[in-house]
Amino acid sequence: MSELNKIVEKYIDFEKRLRAFMDTICAQHCRNCDDVCCRQEFCRETIESPFLSLLREKAPPLATYSSEFGWLTETGCALCMGRAPVCYEFLCTDILASQKTKFDRSMIKVLSALINHLGKNALGPRHLVEILHKEDLHRLRLARFEKRLNDAEAGLNVVTTYLRNQSFDGRYLPILVRITPSQVYVSKDFAKDEHRKQKSIFNN
Repeated sequence: MSELNKIVEKYIDFEKRLRAFMDTICAQHCRNCDDVCCRQEFCRETIESPFLSLLREKAPPLATYSSEFGWLTETGCALCMGRAPVCYEFLCTDILASQKTKFDRSMIKVLSALINHLGKNALGPRHLVEILHKEDLHRLRLARFEKRLNDAEAGLNVVTTYLRNQSFDGRYLPILVRITPSQVYVSKDFAKDEHRKQKSIFNN
């Protein structure tokens, strides 16, 4: 198996798990929303990006692409895999407001940044979705990709554990700061005691 195929398989596996968990947080808001955030111009990135197109070949969408609505259908996004990073990054005010504490909101923001973080510096300074020539995908290196994947996996594990059990392991804080340097800042007491009621300090 080529390095590119290994990268694609690992990416799909990660996105599948991330998307499933984010759905538990966002779906209840999205299904009842009258102000749809999805736009055709966001969907277009999945058509223009050879990497996202490759993911789509591995996991075919549930409907065809629309020049007017992109991948949006009456029942939601038609893509099974290979959504653009912005689709994960955008969190509406209702979703953020539904979180109980500032730290909860901070954890959700980490979750939304994982796909973007995973694709950074994939080929030189270029993001995975910014590689515009299909032949350049064969220059990707698994070892380089896995460094980002390890961060993303750790971030997903920390956030899901916290949101399910309200348990935070402060040893992973540097990884979360790497993923979202402007979002995750907590007091030393919180990280040390792993207690959700300790005061959190944020820069926003």
